[in-house]
Amino acid sequence: MLGFLSGLGNVRGGRSGWNRRRSSVRSSVEYDAICDVSVKSAKGGEERRVGDLWDVRSDQKAAVVFLTHFGDFTSWELGQQISQKISIFDEKDIPVICIGLGSVDNAQKYSQLLSINKSLVFADEPGNCHTALGFSKGFAPDADVNAYVKLLPMLAGIGSPGTIQEVLRGYTGDRRAKPIFTSPNLFDVLGTGFQRPFELATLRLGNMRSILQNWDELKPKETEQLTWQGGAIVFQGENVIFKHVDTGILTYADVDKMLKAAASFTGRNDTGDGGVIEAAAVSTEP
Repeated sequence: MLGFLSGLGNVRGGRSGWNRRRSSVRSSVEYDAICDVSVKSAKGGEERRVGDLWDVRSDQKAAVVFLTHFGDFTSWELGQQISQKISIFDEKDIPVICIGLGSVDNAQKYSQLLSINKSLVFADEPGNCHTALGFSKGFAPDADVNAYVKLLPMLAGIGSPGTIQEVLRGYTGDRRAKPIFTSPNLFDVLGTGFQRPFELATLRLGNMRSILQNWDELKPKETEQLTWQGGAIVFQGENVIFKHVDTGILTYADVDKMLKAAASFTGRNDTGDGGVIEAAAVSTEP
């Protein structure tokens, strides 16, 4: 698991609250790794520097989601959750930036099918962000084997920790998770207020149909990227306040946790991998 010490520096209190003194703040390892990477917008194909996608100078918070390829189950489920929550992020002035593996055409088709504003979606065709951040490249990344073949053991959890549990959860339900479909619906006979058995599996079946119908317009040009995993980072300026690293297929970040971290950062960083990294050194000087 990746676990970087982020956001070292001093913070001094001012009349209006806590204000970072940029002269004494050192950027995070993650920001340094990707800030100069170029990605292309799904809205017209404009090339943008990642470090320019949010207002770093004013310490703006931003939720940066590193999708897998645009025809992957992970990207679709995550995109659907983001679409449902985007108005809340907007209300809190927290931009959501989705960077996926594939071409601008792939990104545009993904945005269209999931009704996500194209201005939020960016294509990283070479996968430079994912490589720079050290995200998993799946089962036997150095083996000279077709990526479609490598997907088979990954779906069985080999080289893809957590996938089997996620697949099973789709059938067994999850009382700790929110329902997927709005009531009233057929799943209400099994109860309400939680994710019912087969509810998530039903969503995934619908996603599979849509993906297969549009596969040629969604699949990445680089076949090896079929097995690559992603992650999510919430930045405040150049510093990390939340980080999740996908361990395998369907083990994507919890959008509610991302939103909570961005909206109520209190000085500790949730790494999303079972550990917590300390935030910036803080001066309690009045």
